[in-house]
Amino acid sequence: MNTKPTIDDGRCTSCGRCAEVCPLNFIPVPGGKPRVAETAADTCMLCGHCVAVCPSGAIRHTGLEGLEFPSTERKADLGQFMALLESRRSRREFSGRELSRQDVSTLLAAGAQAANGLNRRNVHYTVLTDRKVLRELAQRIGRQTAEFADRLESPLWRAFFRLLMGAQYREFRPFIPLFKPMAEEFRRGRDVVCYDAPCAILIHTRRGDLCGGEDAVYCGANILLAAEAMGLGACVIGFLTEPLNRDKALARLAGLPPGDTVRTSIVVGHPRFPYARGIRRPH
Repeated sequence: MNTKPTIDDGRCTSCGRCAEVCPLNFIPVPGGKPRVAETAADTCMLCGHCVAVCPSGAIRHTGLEGLEFPSTERKADLGQFMALLESRRSRREFSGRELSRQDVSTLLAAGAQAANGLNRRNVHYTVLTDRKVLRELAQRIGRQTAEFADRLESPLWRAFFRLLMGAQYREFRPFIPLFKPMAEEFRRGRDVVCYDAPCAILIHTRRGDLCGGEDAVYCGANILLAAEAMGLGACVIGFLTEPLNRDKALARLAGLPPGDTVRTSIVVGHPRFPYARGIRRPH
C-alpha cells in the first residue's frame, strides 16, 4: 500500500504549515502550494503532524486511516493541568473494589498518547487483574525481598554485594534501609509489593530497544496522571519491575512475552480515602 500523504489542491490554502512541521516529506513552493516529496512513502513515520496542522483539511494519508483527529479547542487550561499535577500522589491504599474494563481501557488510551521516539509505537502493556496471579507475584517477590534483607544483615555479604555492584552501589544504597522493614511487613502477612491492588500494568518493550526505556516511562507518566483524573489511585512499583526482569519464572507467571524487558510497573485501584491537600514542590 502507498502510504504517502496527498494534498487536495482545491482545499489547500498555501499556508505551508505542512512543510514547516515536516520538511522531510513536504516541499515548500514559494508563492504556491507545497508538494509531497517523492521519498515520502519511505521516510514518513505516520506521526500525523501534517494532517493535524492543516487548517483546511487538505491533507489525506492512507496510512492514518481509522485514526481520529479531534479539535484542539478542548484543551485543559494551565490552572487545571497544574492542579492535576499537584494533586497526584503515589497511592498504596486501595479499597477492595475492582477496576472496570472501561477504566483499564481509558488508562491504556492515555498511555498511547505519550511522546514516542520515531513514532514506532514500540511500547506494550501486560495488564494483570487476576487476584491469584497478583497475590502469587507478591508472595514470591516478598519472599525474595525477605531473603535479601536477611543477607544484608551480614557485613561480609554486604561487602561482597558492594564489590559485585561496583559504581552502581552508590545509587542502590538509599534503598537498603527499606528491605528490612519490608521483610518484616511481609512476614506479618502484608502485601508489600502490589499492596492488594486489583490491577497491575506492566509496561514493556523489546530487549535492547534503544529508546524503549524513555518511551515506556512517558506512557507510564500519562497513565499515572489519567488515574488521578479518573479518581483512581496509582503507584510505580520498582520492586515489581526488577524481579520480573531477573526471574524467568516470575515473567512467565505474569504472561510477559519472551524477549521483552519491563521498563516500569504500575499498580492501580480505587483509593480507600482521599488526600485533603496536594503538594507544590519548588523548582
